[in-house]
Amino acid sequence: MTEIKSNIGKKNRVRGHNFERLIVKELREITKDQEICTSRSESKRLDDAKIDIADPNNVLPFYCQMKATQATPQIKKLNNEVGKKDKPLVIFWNAQEARDKKQISVGEYCIMPKQLFYDILKVFYNA
Repeated sequence: MTEIKSNIGKKNRVRGHNFERLIVKELREITKDQEICTSRSESKRLDDAKIDIADPNNVLPFYCQMKATQATPQIKKLNNEVGKKDKPLVIFWNAQEARDKKQISVGEYCIMPKQLFYDILKVFYNA
């Protein structure tokens, strides 16, 4: 039984790390900043602060937390756990579903504070 749980934990960890790397790649393409990276590879302090993406040039207006889970992320809990508060937290959620004894992605979402969403809309509409 322990071996089965161990394998599930490894698969979940790999799934989460793969999701982090995917988001890093996408953010690099959008921002043209090649220094954006996972906090695991950049900064133990950021990783310990529950921030998954390191942004050394400060080009992102938010901190990132990645989740690849079946359950909806616990937004209030995650916001309370983040060790930095000078920028809002955006939770990137890769929603998972069990099918044929495998976890598959059924959608990717961003969960963010309403004010950040409005700020992004203002930039988009040049308001």
